[in-house]
Amino acid sequence: MNDGTSVRQQRNPSRRQLLRTGAGLVGAATVGTAAPLVAAGTAQASVAASKHFVLSGDGGNPVWRATLHQPYWAMQSFAYDNVNGRIYFAQHRIGDSAGHNGDLWISQTDLSGNVLGTMAIQGFGHGSSMGVEPTGSGSTPYLWIEGSDSDDNGAGEKLSRFRFTDGLTLEYFNPSITIYDRTPTISSFVKLPRPAIDPYTNRLLIRYATSDSASRVWRLAVFDMADAVAGRLSDGYRLVERAIPNNDELGLTDDDLFQGITLCGQYAYLLYGGPGGPSYLVTLDLNDTGGSYYDKFQTTAGASLPGREPQGTAIWMVSGAPRLAFGFSSKTTTTDPDTLDASVFYKSDFVS
Repeated sequence: MNDGTSVRQQRNPSRRQLLRTGAGLVGAATVGTAAPLVAAGTAQASVAASKHFVLSGDGGNPVWRATLHQPYWAMQSFAYDNVNGRIYFAQHRIGDSAGHNGDLWISQTDLSGNVLGTMAIQGFGHGSSMGVEPTGSGSTPYLWIEGSDSDDNGAGEKLSRFRFTDGLTLEYFNPSITIYDRTPTISSFVKLPRPAIDPYTNRLLIRYATSDSASRVWRLAVFDMADAVAGRLSDGYRLVERAIPNNDELGLTDDDLFQGITLCGQYAYLLYGGPGGPSYLVTLDLNDTGGSYYDKFQTTAGASLPGREPQGTAIWMVSGAPRLAFGFSSKTTTTDPDTLDASVFYKSDFVS
């Protein structure tokens, strides 16, 4: 799969010289401790240099039009249990109604999208991004996802960590199993945390809003998983923090919706697009600042899918090598346009 067109933003070429050309993804470490919070447009500290995915590179399509547990609910995000060879999909009810804002279904599938288990979580949020924290071979993982749904389009205000339990209905405000609150306490955080886990470097990324206004500024921060699991998500523990470009800075329109974020080494990868329109992958260098981006790519993956809408991105490990996976929701049939399925594609090439 080699599709679309790539646009590289002009930036300081010395950053590229940090990339290793050897077999490994991650190069020598730079700064591993956090710096004091400074201006909103800057990055905090830096992370080890690494290679990045070639967004126009080859890949594949491991999940094609899979029917998840709730065919009338739309897939919003997904993430991999790379220890046990499982995918976890989050589905949100189409057309929020009273009493159902924030309700999600979690489908556990094999690597082809065949459903193996399900879990209902109620009062959590929209499910626009999630992380999977494996706990060992043969064990169910912890899921990281927004929690405490609000009037903000049913989006979650906090960050939750809980163990997947097949067949369980978990209510956020009346939990029957433990829900760990892992909402960040960094100075710039206000609301709407969205998590992703980098299985290659074992780090947690959180995308979040810095204000409660309609014209929000979005940032991301990265932490070691050991600190994140322990709840150490304050200024002093972050590895890096930077602004996320807005749509104008990315050369996108208001119809190009944010649809997912993930992390691999030095780079974050974001997915944008609306139903039936163009879809874009964007690369951000964690060590850059402000509204800058490294690469933007219009993907034609899944172009034949009816009602194609980008939904979610994650890192999939195969034989120790990362792949950049990204998903689409689509309409299952023309006779019943309200039923939906899920497809996943990936990119596997790194810059040489």
